[in-house]
Amino acid sequence: MQQEIKIRIDYLKKEIIYHDNLYYNKNSPKISDGEYDNLVKELEFLERKNPFFLSRNSPTQKVPGYTSKLFKYVKHSSPMLSLSNTYSQEETVKWCEKVEKNLNDKSIKFIVEPKIDGVSACLTYVGGILTTGATRGDGKVGEDVTLNIKTIKNIPHRLQIDNPPSFFDLRGEVYIDKLDFKKLNEKILELGGQKFANPRNAASGSLRQKKLQVTSERNLRLFVHSFGKIYGRQFETQFDFLHYCKKCGFQLQDDLKICSSLKEVVDFIDVMISKRNLLPYEIDGLVVKINNLKLQKKMGWSSKSPRWAIAFKFPAKQATSILKKICVQVGRTGVITPTAIFEPVTLAGVKISRATLHNFKEIVHLNINEGDTILLERAGDVIPKIIKVVKKASIGVFATLQNCPACFSKIVKEKEVTYRCINPECPAQFREHLIHFVSRNAMNIKGFGKALIDQLIKRKKLQVLADIYNLTFNDFIKLDLFKEKKTYSILKAIGESKKQPLSKLLFAFGIRHIGEKTSEIVAKKFGNMKALLKASVEDFTKICEIGDVIAESLNFFFGKEAVHHLIDSLSNVGVNMIEDRKEQLNNKLNNKVFVLTGQLKNFTREEAKKIIRSFGGRIRSYVSTKTDYLITGSNLSLKLEQAEKLNIKIIDEMEFIRLIER
Repeated sequence: MQQEIKIRIDYLKKEIIYHDNLYYNKNSPKISDGEYDNLVKELEFLERKNPFFLSRNSPTQKVPGYTSKLFKYVKHSSPMLSLSNTYSQEETVKWCEKVEKNLNDKSIKFIVEPKIDGVSACLTYVGGILTTGATRGDGKVGEDVTLNIKTIKNIPHRLQIDNPPSFFDLRGEVYIDKLDFKKLNEKILELGGQKFANPRNAASGSLRQKKLQVTSERNLRLFVHSFGKIYGRQFETQFDFLHYCKKCGFQLQDDLKICSSLKEVVDFIDVMISKRNLLPYEIDGLVVKINNLKLQKKMGWSSKSPRWAIAFKFPAKQATSILKKICVQVGRTGVITPTAIFEPVTLAGVKISRATLHNFKEIVHLNINEGDTILLERAGDVIPKIIKVVKKASIGVFATLQNCPACFSKIVKEKEVTYRCINPECPAQFREHLIHFVSRNAMNIKGFGKALIDQLIKRKKLQVLADIYNLTFNDFIKLDLFKEKKTYSILKAIGESKKQPLSKLLFAFGIRHIGEKTSEIVAKKFGNMKALLKASVEDFTKICEIGDVIAESLNFFFGKEAVHHLIDSLSNVGVNMIEDRKEQLNNKLNNKVFVLTGQLKNFTREEAKKIIRSFGGRIRSYVSTKTDYLITGSNLSLKLEQAEKLNIKIIDEMEFIRLIER
């Protein structure tokens, strides 16, 4: 059980770090704020229940954010923390009540401010002069974007007051208003570019531009919301601080309120929810703070968030529709997932007609059936989700399946919510197995895509995996869009795939819980398929990287008779069953660090990386002072500019070839 918890914790950490990078560094999030929050909440819960798995490098112990290698670093005078979130008025009231209880004071005043959907920035004024502008980064160190900050028209370069403080560290939110965001996207589309998904991404991408003219043209703005350190001036309340900022020349939001009771807090939240769409800029919630700064200090801070403030996140925009059908899909591992198909509806500017129901427990929880009127939200303006049934059209709930919809075999229930078809010959699973088996990171059969697989399955040329290696010229030449050249090319790719190492074959099998790295570890440990087939659970657990869950999964897979037949059939057609465990004999590149940029002519990225590693070199995705060579192709990126600044050796593809051939 502990091993499963550890696996889940490690997975959550990787997912959160991955999505943090997409959100803060690349400005292209792939999941909604709500989904991200759920990942964090689950990780916090597991770490709280299992404190021996809590580490200092966990995302729950850090302020989310990234610093780019393109900018110099700036250390903040005091940490720029993130805010904890609530998602309902009830949760917000409970937080306020907790504050009153901790301070033993029911007369506390709260100040409520709109939460701008933008990007955090830090402004440092020395003697009243703007000297530094920085992003939040990881909360301790940010990116130096001073010149970009100075292009923002509503930020004063000099504080507009007499006797300014000797040092003033301000924090605020850089944003782009709705009208300017619309104009920006229209201009980008006219130039053939890809528009920004939302104003927050536009603000972040614009602030972190290397070309100042681009930042200047984006018409960014800033609202101040807090400060880090100040010398030569003191404030009693948050409102006093904001009023002082207005005197200094900063623009303030019109919609903020000092609340003397919890009822006033809730009432103002209701007002702002109804007013949200009328504002000229996007807000994604409200920030509730203790107004008195001494009480703020008394409440203190955690490593990640102030205890004297909370962010109330607005509900996602919603719409209703009629549920037309619940269909089910069988995945590669046999997991059966229900999907809702509903009358098309436009939500947050996008027309949607389907949403995943995740599992059959979710169907029961929603009490949902075909024909019902459902309430939808596009969480974070990204992922469609069914919130609840608002009108029942029929009695009862959609029935849980007893048989697989693809092969009609009995299905089994796992861990309360997961239903799985365990028939190894299930046609739906087989198609997904094929797609995975031929993919680049598995057997890497180039040109063997989904359309080709569907044609071959329809013609009954693919019924088991080994059939791939029995396909002939005549089988391909009869297919749509296939001529001699393409046919010979696909046959060559099939032949070359037989030489793939055992680790690639293991990954291609799609064994539960077994990814690329684990496949490589197992293959190198056992060396050949014969040894793997003889291995026990104990043999697998002797590998330090493998725990009980993975060991059981491997043992279960290789213990199935159908798998033995599969391996025999692949071996009979010449598929390699051995892993080359020899150490690198050629160390021409001797731990030299390489970075690739642009499109290469003679190699794919993966081929170039493989060559570098085979000669003892190492690969990095970014340029730093530790980089030895930058290999350039066409369609160059900012890596070239960074390498030139750091005097990194820059070589083209031909120079790289000469380097490994000399």
